[in-house]
Amino acid sequence: MKKLIALILFVFAPAALCEELEEAALPPIVVEEEYTSPPLQFPSAFSTILRPDEFGGEFNTSSEVLSFSPGVQVRDFGGFGQLKTLSIRGSSNNQLVVLLDGVRISSPLGGGVDLSTVPVEYVERFEIVRGGASALAGSDALGGVVNIVTRRTDTPLTRATLTTGSFRTVLLSMSRSGSWGGLGYFLSFAHAQSKGDFKYRSINGLKVRRINSEFISESFLAKFDFELPGGWKLGLLNEFFFDDKGVPGLGEFPEDSSNQRDVRNLTSIKLSKDGLLLGKADFDLVLFGRFDQLDFEDPEPTLGVPIDTLSRTFALAANPRLIWYAPLGQVVTVGGEVRVEVLRDEGFDNPERLTVSAFAGDEITIWNGRVLIHPLVRFDLFRTSGREDSTDAQLSPKIGLIFAPWEYFLIKGNFGRSFRAPSFGELFFPERGFIGGNPELDTETSIDFDAGVVLGHPKIGLELTYFRTRIDNLILFVFISANRIEPRNVGKVDQQGVEASLIARPIKYFELLASYTLLDGELRDTGAQLPGRPRNKLDLRGVLYIKALKLYWEAHFVDKIPLSPFPNTRKTDSRTTHDFGAQVKWKGAFLTFELKNVFDNLDVRDAFDFPLPGRQVYFTGGFRF
Repeated sequence: MKKLIALILFVFAPAALCEELEEAALPPIVVEEEYTSPPLQFPSAFSTILRPDEFGGEFNTSSEVLSFSPGVQVRDFGGFGQLKTLSIRGSSNNQLVVLLDGVRISSPLGGGVDLSTVPVEYVERFEIVRGGASALAGSDALGGVVNIVTRRTDTPLTRATLTTGSFRTVLLSMSRSGSWGGLGYFLSFAHAQSKGDFKYRSINGLKVRRINSEFISESFLAKFDFELPGGWKLGLLNEFFFDDKGVPGLGEFPEDSSNQRDVRNLTSIKLSKDGLLLGKADFDLVLFGRFDQLDFEDPEPTLGVPIDTLSRTFALAANPRLIWYAPLGQVVTVGGEVRVEVLRDEGFDNPERLTVSAFAGDEITIWNGRVLIHPLVRFDLFRTSGREDSTDAQLSPKIGLIFAPWEYFLIKGNFGRSFRAPSFGELFFPERGFIGGNPELDTETSIDFDAGVVLGHPKIGLELTYFRTRIDNLILFVFISANRIEPRNVGKVDQQGVEASLIARPIKYFELLASYTLLDGELRDTGAQLPGRPRNKLDLRGVLYIKALKLYWEAHFVDKIPLSPFPNTRKTDSRTTHDFGAQVKWKGAFLTFELKNVFDNLDVRDAFDFPLPGRQVYFTGGFRF
């Protein structure tokens, strides 16, 4: 069983790079003997763990780090500081859940989590669970779950970095972790700003400079851990984020007056104790409150009437969980959630949602520890109150299997059902004549299956996965007349594809990372490829270590992206961009030079035809001790 768990742990990071090294020589790829909890306590899920420190000293955002996971696509709406959303296995940005230390930061308003509001500086690791996961996280997890794990408090560390470069970009971050008596702490601050006035090529071939793309943001995270009498532990976390940015709009129809301000504050309290019930059980209870504010105004839009909106979202929740280490090597987990979400926006008629959930699962090992079976089921009851009230209940079963016939090799598979309740934005969008919400929407549901093989050898790690998903009652904003758009349940979607990831260290000082995704996503009624999803995506990274010098090269290929849900629709051009970097380290200090989009490709377009920057130059300096 110990060898099986160790091999399972290796699979979580097939797309991750090696840890930042004190020595130039690279260690072999080995599985760990120490047990670490798998992402979301579901070991058979196809998961990737990405650690920002593995890109140590480089200028990377959360979205850039996450894009190295197979199955993951980042939708970029305009470069550093602008909106960035996530898609996993062809999901929409609404069809996945984003957590911060296990606490949901996805908003019921819809639109997914903007990754530009997640500073990479306080992140210990990203845990990406690919595939339907409502049994693990409840509503919205049709595509998967991303758990953002903040840095630990038990390792003394001081770090500071300063990045400056193209478009008057500045990023300053400082953090400190350590302990004082029985108190562990981690404090992090980050300031970012950029003019964002890059050049791009318009559809008529002219070079145009991006306007109204400047932004400024501030973030602060404080995390504390206390040891209480009787073996109990208390954890406190508060995360605050603010930004103020222009919203430049589409490349061909720029907006020069639109502006958006975002505020998020998340507070969580975790009470836990290991060794309950004669040492056979662990317990934890998480209480959290979240506040989100979005203030958007556009007094002179290119199309439509002036807009001035202010939305405030409040969420309160309690999540208890008990893990029982049962006889015969079983691990039984039971828990639940009570969550209240409230939107305060008169245009939406101030809707509310109450969700009550319960779940139970078991890990069963047989055949001398070579086989692990993991059944899990979750029940969610939610009531939505707004212009019209509705109540719905969903059952989300899931079963996973791991078979480890040989050392360094295993086979995994999962089958389950997931769902997504319509967002407040889809149900109650303010009536504006040409667009409005639809309170009659049904809940999206999905059936998903995946299976694959994993090789974890000391010199090479390889994962190959096939996945298939069928979504019923898919919700899209569509034209219902020549001058009217509404969200509608448009029918069924079939998605299937292949994910592959490779990490290799063929020689002592060199490392190669590759991540590939093939997505065949088709609207059954029209036969069209899902809009906003490329069919092929490939990421490559090579790193060479020469004593105190690190050199790296990256190549990123994104296939053509359909821009609407209709056959023969217009698509973006496929694109390939290259990045280069060189870093010098001396003891705890470092200096990094980077070129992004080395060959100055000005034709790069992403989600909904938004232009992205050409060549960029950045310098990063800092220290850690």
